[in-house]
Amino acid sequence: MEVNKDNAVKAAVFDFGRVLFEVDAEITYREMFQADGKSEAELQYFLNEIFSHDDRSDANNRASSKEVTAPLAEKHPEWAKYIEAFDADKGFLKFILAKMEGMEETLHRLKKEGYGIYGLTNWSSDTFDALDKAYPEITGLFNAIVVSGKEGVRKPDPEIYRIAQKAFGNPKPENVYFFDDKPRNTEAAAKTVGWNGIPFKDVNTVRKALALQ
Repeated sequence: MEVNKDNAVKAAVFDFGRVLFEVDAEITYREMFQADGKSEAELQYFLNEIFSHDDRSDANNRASSKEVTAPLAEKHPEWAKYIEAFDADKGFLKFILAKMEGMEETLHRLKKEGYGIYGLTNWSSDTFDALDKAYPEITGLFNAIVVSGKEGVRKPDPEIYRIAQKAFGNPKPENVYFFDDKPRNTEAAAKTVGWNGIPFKDVNTVRKALALQ
């Protein structure tokens, strides 16, 4: 997606998971485990010992999530079905539970008011491409999106903010508002490139910060 430099004076930058889309691996896996008659104890063992949060985060910094899931599935064949469910071609979209309430409407409003709309997200390249195809009504609103799996570096590494600042057309940092559900990411953005880093709670976070109420 090309940068719209005319809108670079006012820029709103959004994370995707838990900002634009409700995602929760534990909820999705719990549904899968319950459907297969597996216990809560088995679920927690899988999430903590087999395919941990760190493993899933690692997958979000790859060109393909298979770089992480394939070796784990080979190592733990009895859990392969569930590990591979995280892959783009094995139903990853099940992990996207819903659009975050009010955010699509807010993006349209920002677009109308002349904001440049940008994305900065920790996601593997292939799973993000799956999301892009499934939700064009959201991704099509963006001037540019920086994805960790495509860049080989993820938040809160300072380098990804420098990459994003350039990709977004080098807007004046003081005019950039960055919304992320993890404070460490917003703090790193403020420190590295001078953006206004705002921890996201819900749509009212955006509306209040940008005086949309």
